[in-house]
Amino acid sequence: MNRRQFLKWTGFVTASTVGPALLVGCSSNDDDAVLPAVVQIPCKFPQSIASGDPAATSIMLWTRVVPSDADDVISTKAADIGLRLVISSSDQSALLGSNKPLTSIVHEVALTAKTEWDHTIRHKVEGLNPATTYFYQFIAGNSMSRVGRFKTAPAVDVDVNKLRFAYLSCQDWSINHWAGFTELAKEELDFVVHLGDYIYETVGEDFQKGAVEALHTAIKLPDGPFKNGKDGARFANSTADYRTLYKQYRSDARLQAVHERFAMIAIWDDHEFSDDCWGDATTYDNGSFDATSGKADNKHETERRRSANQAWFEFMPADVKFDITDKGFQNIRLYRDFRFGKLLHLVMTDQRLYRADHVIPEAAAGSSVGSRYMVPTALLAAAEAKKMAAAKPLGDELALVSILGKTQREWWQNTMKASTATWKLWGNEVSLLKMCVNGKSLTAAPKDFQTEIILNADQWDGYNAERKALMQFLSSNQIKNVVAITGDIHSFYAGQVYDDYTSGKPVMIDLVTAGISSDSFYSYFAKAVSDPASAAVQPLIFTSEAAAEGIAIQMISAGIAMQVGLTDLSNAAAIKAAVGGAIANGLLPAAAVTPTAGLSSAAINTFNETLAGQMGELIGGQIAALAVAKKSVAAQTLYGMVAGQLAAALKIPVASVPAAEVIKRLNPFANQAAGTAPAANNPWIKYADTDAQGYTVVELTAAGLKAEFRKITRLEGNVAPQKAIEKSKTILVKAGSLDLTITD
Repeated sequence: MNRRQFLKWTGFVTASTVGPALLVGCSSNDDDAVLPAVVQIPCKFPQSIASGDPAATSIMLWTRVVPSDADDVISTKAADIGLRLVISSSDQSALLGSNKPLTSIVHEVALTAKTEWDHTIRHKVEGLNPATTYFYQFIAGNSMSRVGRFKTAPAVDVDVNKLRFAYLSCQDWSINHWAGFTELAKEELDFVVHLGDYIYETVGEDFQKGAVEALHTAIKLPDGPFKNGKDGARFANSTADYRTLYKQYRSDARLQAVHERFAMIAIWDDHEFSDDCWGDATTYDNGSFDATSGKADNKHETERRRSANQAWFEFMPADVKFDITDKGFQNIRLYRDFRFGKLLHLVMTDQRLYRADHVIPEAAAGSSVGSRYMVPTALLAAAEAKKMAAAKPLGDELALVSILGKTQREWWQNTMKASTATWKLWGNEVSLLKMCVNGKSLTAAPKDFQTEIILNADQWDGYNAERKALMQFLSSNQIKNVVAITGDIHSFYAGQVYDDYTSGKPVMIDLVTAGISSDSFYSYFAKAVSDPASAAVQPLIFTSEAAAEGIAIQMISAGIAMQVGLTDLSNAAAIKAAVGGAIANGLLPAAAVTPTAGLSSAAINTFNETLAGQMGELIGGQIAALAVAKKSVAAQTLYGMVAGQLAAALKIPVASVPAAEVIKRLNPFANQAAGTAPAANNPWIKYADTDAQGYTVVELTAAGLKAEFRKITRLEGNVAPQKAIEKSKTILVKAGSLDLTITD
């Protein structure tokens, strides 16, 4: 392969430098390039334009141009198209988002949109001024793109009073609505960070069959095979499939408006390739498992991974290296860092390409439950220790239990240690916050659930040893003001990251943004436990008036059984007999253990308090409300029983018993004698909203960080709501502190 061919295929990024005078020219990967011929046919820019990776003196600019009669999404085989890029440093705000021509041009360069790169352009402009707003436009013949805007970063060595940016993740075309992008485009921002799941590789999945706005029609993949059998969901499997997804997603005018107004710093998560992937391995099936050797593996799809890499590189305006001649799947490097004066050092990591297999493989567990989700903590820790022991002789005991991989991990450590910026923000795809549930209070649940359970082992909870190593590195090197900005889990969280969640201390902050249009974390768990067989664990996820009354009946029944000396509360027949005896003897009205017709079954989210509060308080409050409103004989009876017991113990009239003391004991998980709720499962989580869509806006100063969680209003039928933002929650962090202040 000669040098020209090598350069042609190792990348298609061109570059030019703004000089002291207007530059008109062409920079190409071909060493004897000439100016491309200006096309005479009408053209269009169906995915508009975008900018990315703002540095103090450079920017990456992007567009896709095709003949005006070509389909917006289906790739065209039209010849290469010549076009020009023009840039202005004067205020062109009145033209932003329009197709009107830019004026006061300070830089112009001729470019070629090549067929082999799907007529996309990635052009790096250097020699720009720091902390400066520029406007840009692409021109093909007489066809003009919309006018875009970007702002360069402040110089590394200057003081910066304030920075303001937004971050987001998880924008599923097939779920909910994209009105949030309209609001995001209105924000006053320096740049935007995207934390991954820019596309979803599947269409027609069960989770994608819910409500979606009418504007988003079904996506058709040109090659995508069925995920299972001969019908149902399909998945992207070729470069054409992945390109189709980016082109369809980027065809939405609201997402285009965000790209037109702000430079984006992007990283990927899993869905840019395959759900819960690691390296080039997929998890659509459980893979293989050898019981004799204990070895397990998933299906490796190197060519599919390479296709995903190429499409991401073609369509995201990121200043990264990609080598199509490299036949492996690690032919692209996404991890990189950015400096914004002395105020901010932004460190972006890739948490999929170098990731090891899940500590407990799917085939070993028999399914994703017990492997990636709902994994007993002790079982996970034991499996991790075994893998670390096996890897230690190889020189990196974290090799088999790593998200980052050794090279990236060391880069992260060195970058954090060397940083002199006031704030070190980590663009982190999956949450660092431990999210567990202690099932010891669930006596009616299956025995294997009556222990501490990790909810999601695909995030850092499943790679605890490496998390500890990173956090202890921050602690031992006294690296302060580190905050992770995180996506992935379709919820808002704010909390402290510990160097050891069993006996350690907080060392940094994690601020997790909800998916901008994905199904919520709550919705997945609510669906998972909706089966009657999961009734014992449903109170951890949701309740309702009817469900709360059902728990009151269970508590009455258990109380009656204990009064007659029954100690085995798993003996349903004995409990039923005891309750029947109490009714027969006139000690208990039959209505007290009979469900009330007409009570609401509308779900009330208890998942938030399960993760970041006292389990059962909402249920206890619901029982009390039913009793006070006299809507349920069962609730009234339980309330009276508890009040009577307290009155007897305190030797006071029942009427004198404080209502607050009764309500404490209506909590089914509380210590009934003391009225104390169980300890919070995750005391490090200071805020949780598990049923949300949205994005987050951050304002940074030397004194502190302010993050505003923008929660998006739900879809109205199949139309995006006029008022897109339902509410905002503000998180404040003072410089030098690990405390969080949370306000509306």
